[in-house]
Order: sequence, then C-alpha cells, then structure tokens
Amino acid sequence: MQTNHTCKENEHLLNPPIQLPLPKEFHIKTRQLLSQAMHQQHKLPANSIALFKSEITKPIQDQDIEETPQQEANFHYLFGAQETDCYGIVDFDTSQAIMFCPNIPEAYEIWMVVNRQSYFKQTYAINDCFYVEELNKYLEEKKPSEIHLYDGENSDSGLRPSLPTFDFLEKYKIVKHQLYHTLNELRTIKHPEEIEQLMFINKISSDAHVRVMQNTYPHLKEYQMESLFKFHVQERCGSKAKAYDCICASGQGNATLHYNANTKLIADNCLILNDMGSKYNGYCSDITVTFPSNGKFTQKQKHIYQAVYEAYKNVLDNVKEGVQWDDMHLLAEKTILKHLINIGIVVNAPMEELIEKRIGAVFFPHGLGHFIGLCVHDVGGYNPGHPERHSQAGLKNLRTRRTLQAGNCITVEPGCYFKELIIEKALNNQEQCKYLVKEKIEEYKEVGGVRLEDGICITKTGYINFTNVPRTIEEVEKACAGLHWKN
Repeated sequence: MQTNHTCKENEHLLNPPIQLPLPKEFHIKTRQLLSQAMHQQHKLPANSIALFKSEITKPIQDQDIEETPQQEANFHYLFGAQETDCYGIVDFDTSQAIMFCPNIPEAYEIWMVVNRQSYFKQTYAINDCFYVEELNKYLEEKKPSEIHLYDGENSDSGLRPSLPTFDFLEKYKIVKHQLYHTLNELRTIKHPEEIEQLMFINKISSDAHVRVMQNTYPHLKEYQMESLFKFHVQERCGSKAKAYDCICASGQGNATLHYNANTKLIADNCLILNDMGSKYNGYCSDITVTFPSNGKFTQKQKHIYQAVYEAYKNVLDNVKEGVQWDDMHLLAEKTILKHLINIGIVVNAPMEELIEKRIGAVFFPHGLGHFIGLCVHDVGGYNPGHPERHSQAGLKNLRTRRTLQAGNCITVEPGCYFKELIIEKALNNQEQCKYLVKEKIEEYKEVGGVRLEDGICITKTGYINFTNVPRTIEEVEKACAGLHWKN
C-alpha cells in the first residue's frame, strides 16, 4: 500500500528516547549500609540474614491475564531486580545478595520472555542466583542463626507487607520487629544516585504537565489530559509504570483531594487541577498544577490561587535542614488564612485563635507534603524516635512531623478547597461557625480548589527543586497560551 507520508514529514510526532540507568553498584552500597545499621542497632549474632519477597504475579480474577505488576520497593532498593515471583537474601555478615528466581516451564517461552539464572547473575549486582525451589536446601546448608523479615505497619495505609510463607521457615528463628524501621530509616535519606533518578523523572513529568496545559481547552474530557500526560512520559523515557492514578479534576471536582474519575466535560471559565506523576527505575514524581480552562484566571480564581501560591512560596523560602515539618505546615496554613481574611471568607480574628480552632483545616484539610522516592508516599514518616501523629484536624493528616535532614526528599503541596462536606460541618459547629462568612463562601465555591505541588530534596542551606512548571499567575497564563513562560 502506498502512502504520501515520509519519515521526514513525521519527525515531529516522536522524539528520540532518553534514558538514565541506575548503576548496579548502588544496590551493593544499600546492602552494605543496611548490614552495618542492623549490626549497630540490634547487635546481631553471626550468620544472620534477611529474606525479602518481590512483587508476586496476580491474575485478573479468573483470567489467564495478569495485573501489571510494580516491583516491591525494598526488593528494588537492595537487588535492583524488576522481575516478579522472586526472593532475595541479604547476608548481614558479608552484605552479599543471593536471589531465587522462578523456574518457569520451557513451554512458556513460546508466549513470554523467560529469564533464567544466568540472566539474573549477569544483569543484577548479586552474588548468586538459584531457583525458588532451591531456597529450602540453601537455608539448610547456610544454617542461619536468625532470619529477619520486613514486617510492620505502614503509617499512611495501616497495611502490612506480604511476607514469605514457606512452611520450612518454621525451622529457623524468625525476627520480624527489627528490619522494618531500620530499612525505612535508611530510605528517608536519598543517595546521589537516587536524587539523580528523581530529577530525571520529575523533569520529564514537568514537561508533560506543561504540554497538557498548552493543549487543554473547554469541552474536552478530563481523561484527555491524562492520556496526553501519559503519552509524553512514555514517549520520552519508556515508562509505563504509574506512581499513582492521575487526578485530572475540573470545577467542583477540584475539591475532592484524590478525585480520579477523570470523566467530566471541562467547562468554560473553570479551574483545572491536575495532580499527575510517573515512575522511572522505581522512582516517583508527584506534581500538581492548577490552571484556568480557557487560559485566563477570573478574579475569584486569582484570589484563591494567589493565597496558595504565597503559601507555597513561603514554605520554599524557609525550608532547609533542621526545620520541623509541622512548622512549615502551619506557615502555609497561616498564609492561606491571611488571604481568606482579606477576601472576607474568614473573619478577622487573632491568628492564634484561628489556629487553635482549626479554621485553616476547613479549607486546607490535608498535610503539607510527604516523603517521595520508591513510593509516592515514601516510608519513614513516623519511625520510632520521631514525633508522633497529631490528633487535631488538618494536622493529623501530616504524613510526617520530623525535623528535616539533608537528603530527605519531600513534596510541598499547600491547597485551598471549598469542600461542601467539610464546610457544612464547620458551619454547624458552634466553635467554628462564628469565624466563617457563609455568604462569601457561597460566592467562592465555584472555584472548587487550588493545589500546587513540587518535589524537593532538603539540603543544609535550603533545597533542590525537582519540579519545573509554571507557578505565578503570569507564568500559568503564558503557558496556557503556548507562549514562552520561563523568565
């Protein structure tokens, strides 16, 4: 069949791919640091090991099709392997790594790529590889004094990890209470290699957000923004993995923090809130932009956007090593409250009184941000030895209260929302209703909500910002118009 199109004419459709490999030596280093920390903190007996379980392949209901897996974060961190149905051992005396891969029947090679032991030994920084059915024999010969398992409750989800369940493990001393917090604490400080990965995927994701802003207009469907974002990321670096479900909200949908239906028609003169991220070599991006559907902010939209922008800017102007995360949240909350007072949504009462009555949480109900890395809500937020979770509205949703350290990678994401459920409860609360101006709130409900989110890495003097998207009102409007927006 003849075609009139040439490669030359279609050069603009696809760009050359860009890649950033994660060095194999990185995983050797993480195992060494884990071994040192386990010995220092827990005085391990000689010949102690840890046994890790990779992600397991799961069929979709009763079909012969599997869910798309994402590797278990610690397995990636320590072994670098992306394959499922594997197990891995770290020897705490030598920091050596032994993997156990599935022995997939030869017939499967007709239908799928099958990797054997030699592949794992050549591809990953491990010391040896056996089949999973050889794990029992390996342990019998190794005779470990203790086998440590990664077991604990995730402080965000309340869930526990899936553990190895082999019957033969009953023959050994199993320790479940030490590895979890030690490994999580190591993961809170990112290595240069990890920071490089985070910068890489955040750069691509930032560009994807801008591309969506430049190509969005009224009467599109929200899911079309999601599809363009995903296309750009995969086209640039090949990543099909998602950090989380894309949030592409418009109008009142912006007030639902994790709105992900993405099915509405985008109206004229409404605000769009896109919270979208991706994943590359296991590392996540998490970026939120808010912009007007027709490219120009209305006056009400400007008022709320500016409140959130100044909260965002104040945090970035003050965040660095040694700062407590609670203080950054309260700084953002106070900034938003000052603007709401100026608008007339909140009465002009002493700031200490508004904070005590948790008026800020009526409009800013979530925490300021979260650790980010191999998980979009990364581990270690409430590790032992750090402040425990608040019980007050808004503050209880902080995903950490830690004093920040250089190497912490965290998001900064203040927001201001008009969520009917929260506002109605506050208006019916005798302690809070006297601080709220109902008529003015009704005027601004059409705004829905505004959130701005960057990913940053804490340094001794400030931070490195991974995110590069339009932020000021002027920059946003320029980007929406397809103009050069960077100063």
